[in-house]
Amino acid sequence: PIVDFATLAEKSDLIIECLPAKAVPALAAEVFIRSRDHIIISSASLLIYPEILEGHKKSSSRIIVPSGALAGLDGVRSLIHSGIKSATIKSTKLPTGYNGAPYVLEQRIDLFCVTEKTLLFKGNAIEAAQGFPANVNVAATLSLAGIGPERTEVEIWADPEARGNSHEIIVVGNHSTIRAFVDNLPDPANPKTSILAAQSIVSALEKMSAPLIIL
Repeated sequence: PIVDFATLAEKSDLIIECLPAKAVPALAAEVFIRSRDHIIISSASLLIYPEILEGHKKSSSRIIVPSGALAGLDGVRSLIHSGIKSATIKSTKLPTGYNGAPYVLEQRIDLFCVTEKTLLFKGNAIEAAQGFPANVNVAATLSLAGIGPERTEVEIWADPEARGNSHEIIVVGNHSTIRAFVDNLPDPANPKTSILAAQSIVSALEKMSAPLIIL
């Protein structure tokens, strides 16, 4: 049945969010009031709408952010303890994958004129989330796992010859450097995201109830 956010939160023990970023604050508010655990896959919303994390401080809810379309976040989390110098993520998609992005509209970028691999944006994770809220959950998640959104550098590339959605992370620590590259097939129903992102939610659910947890 289709219900409103309040009813959903009231009748559920765990809420899995799969919404546009702009809808997440309203859902999160209802979830936190009822102290339910909340899986948030649209992690860019946590950077765009700081009131989500502010509201969470008053709740006993847990926010669980799946790895999404990335690999290597376990190593990034471990690296924090010995110090991280820099964190960079480079995301590449077909030009059409950025249709409707606020940054593309503001800069009046004609995606149909992109005939070779082109750097559309370079900035930190907060700026990337604001400009590409449907495309950079990976950048937001990396920043939350690592050195924070202001220090996490993001490059967004459009490539007309891309086979899918690819993400490369480079995290340089005091004693180790992590490089991870993931080449994902886009979700046929939504080319802005990857099938792996949905699978990461299933993995998160399995970890919550597994007798053996590998982090």
